[in-house]
Amino acid sequence: MKLENKVVIITGGASGMGEAMCHGFSREGASVVIVDRDRQGAENVVSKICSTGGTAIAIEADVTSAEQLQNMSSKAADTFGQIDILINNAGARIIRGFLEHTAKDWNSMLDINLSGPFYCTQAVVPFMAQSSGGSVINVCSIASYMGRPNRCAYVAAKSGLLGLTRAMAMDLSAKNIRVNGISPGMIASPFNQRFAEGEETGKAWESENLIGRWGQSDDITGAAIFLASDESRFITGSDIKVEGGWLAARSRPGEEVIWED
Repeated sequence: MKLENKVVIITGGASGMGEAMCHGFSREGASVVIVDRDRQGAENVVSKICSTGGTAIAIEADVTSAEQLQNMSSKAADTFGQIDILINNAGARIIRGFLEHTAKDWNSMLDINLSGPFYCTQAVVPFMAQSSGGSVINVCSIASYMGRPNRCAYVAAKSGLLGLTRAMAMDLSAKNIRVNGISPGMIASPFNQRFAEGEETGKAWESENLIGRWGQSDDITGAAIFLASDESRFITGSDIKVEGGWLAARSRPGEEVIWED
């Protein structure tokens, strides 16, 4: 197992990609701290992990509250004696026209998607330093690289998170803490459910990426386990794009790759 005797904190771990990562890290031997505003959802994930022989606890916390995250980190460290890995996964998205975005919308997107990872990392790093280092993984987005319609606040926050990832990689290297990002494309999770189920958007995203399907939550889990493990010990300040090649090149209706055997 790649993560035996490690302790991981995963924010937004009660559902979707976060839940998938909780199960994946448990299978690799890690003790899992599931952080979410949905306490019952987090407890349900804990029950599933424990039923398969894993170790996990749930802590209710709002990532926009620095005080709650400080308390969360202390509780995790008190429970397990160490913190080795942090995955800043909790996120939210507002889809609304540019002029319809309110100040509340703007502040909410930055608070959850950018300030949250900053606050959480600040809270966890002192405990990581006591363990002689660790790995921080920020869940960014394809929106970190390009504009998306009707998502100005979300795009701004996720673009900022990619920059924060690079800055933290420099600052935290002094304590042997690596910081990397994962940028998912369209993943068939509750976050993107209405797009995946929509006939037009569902088929368009399948056909436009080079793999020819929607991503699954477990596709993100594999990248996260790699970045958390010693297999990536010489990687920091980087970002892994898990988007089926969508940012590299896109196929269009009527375009087909010529291939003759």
